[in-house]
Amino acid sequence: MTEFSIYQINVDRDTANVCFIGMESLEKIKGTKDVNAAAYDRVYDGKMDCISLENIYQKFNVDHPADYKGRSLSVSDVVEIRESDTLNPGFYFVDSIGFKSISFDKSLCKEPVEASSGKISVLLVEPNKYPRMIEIDDTLEAMQEVVGGDIEEYMPFEDKVAIICNEEGKVNGLTPNRAVYDEHSREMRDIICGKFFIAYAPFEAERFQSIPPDLAEKYRKKFKYPERFMRVNNEIVAVPFKPVRADKER
Repeated sequence: MTEFSIYQINVDRDTANVCFIGMESLEKIKGTKDVNAAAYDRVYDGKMDCISLENIYQKFNVDHPADYKGRSLSVSDVVEIRESDTLNPGFYFVDSIGFKSISFDKSLCKEPVEASSGKISVLLVEPNKYPRMIEIDDTLEAMQEVVGGDIEEYMPFEDKVAIICNEEGKVNGLTPNRAVYDEHSREMRDIICGKFFIAYAPFEAERFQSIPPDLAEKYRKKFKYPERFMRVNNEIVAVPFKPVRADKER
């Protein structure tokens, strides 16, 4: 029998924007592989029969216990093995491949909390900034506040995700943000003006949902760099650039 705890980054305290980021990228962003425990919540304490950390990973991805309220176990999460017949006690960082043993001061973490009722985790993309995960109320008013006006749902990708942007962003002269390209031809299809966020939007669902970690990482990379727009030979061209920021470029 193994007794363990699971810790996950609280996106509201993720000032370095490292939620769902692997150890290699973490070092590039922060200049160190040290994991900031103060950004984490302890989301689960439990026990189960297992012979490896992979057993825990599988359990908390495909067969969540009924009392588990956290996200599916994913990159940047931390598993603490407290007592075990088969595993060495310690803290293990969920990396892009496998687990990494780390130092982790759990006294800096917040106490266990219930899953935020009525909230969803989305990827926010702002002009002149890198994307970041945020948590918002699952209400029309909260979404309108994020984009600064009436919302428009835009689904240009094959994945079940939606861009939620300001319906009148172009008309109102909001700052051009990111270009959207055809996934096959790479031709520019649109330019989103003003802030937008990306949420999970399965066709059968009536409401937007939290974006899964794998899709959050995919679209974080897709919209990683802010863009400037200019006209060249009667065509609009998007030029990516690295914004100036206090922490290191990711």
